[in-house]
Amino acid sequence: MDNDDVLKLNFDRWPLPDNYLLEIGRIASLWAILESFLNLCIGKLAGFNDLSDPKAFILVTHASFPQRLDILSALCEQLVSEFPNLQGYEIVVRQLRQAQKLRNDYMHYGMTENQESGEIEMAKGTARGTLKVGVEKVDLADLRRASMSIHQAQLALYKLVLCREIPPIWSR
Repeated sequence: MDNDDVLKLNFDRWPLPDNYLLEIGRIASLWAILESFLNLCIGKLAGFNDLSDPKAFILVTHASFPQRLDILSALCEQLVSEFPNLQGYEIVVRQLRQAQKLRNDYMHYGMTENQESGEIEMAKGTARGTLKVGVEKVDLADLRRASMSIHQAQLALYKLVLCREIPPIWSR
């Protein structure tokens, strides 16, 4: 199929209602931006000030998000006496971890529309030590809260590393 044929296909409400797909896409997009920014911040704190220098990218790009948070914490802990703006980094790291938890909930579990109730549901499960499974209703407002949490965590990281406070997008 060429591009025109693909664009003519009706994907409405597939695989979920479009308003849910929009919010899931927002979470995914904000997360990608946050991860890239975290990598830049780690590079800056590690002394790589030239954005075209590939060494920082090489060092962190394949690290998991928790590993990157450990790197960020260690760098801040070592540099805080030289750069007092890094005080309070633990709070920022907690915000980043919370944002990751929300993102992971919505990106790692499948959502479906309950044909009887019309509600969007997500089957969740874990097998860490014991098996826990369940089905949760997914509210559109909760998806937005996840986006808000990711955005606020990024703004906190921005303030921590670059010393510039930016209000959230919904306050501008």
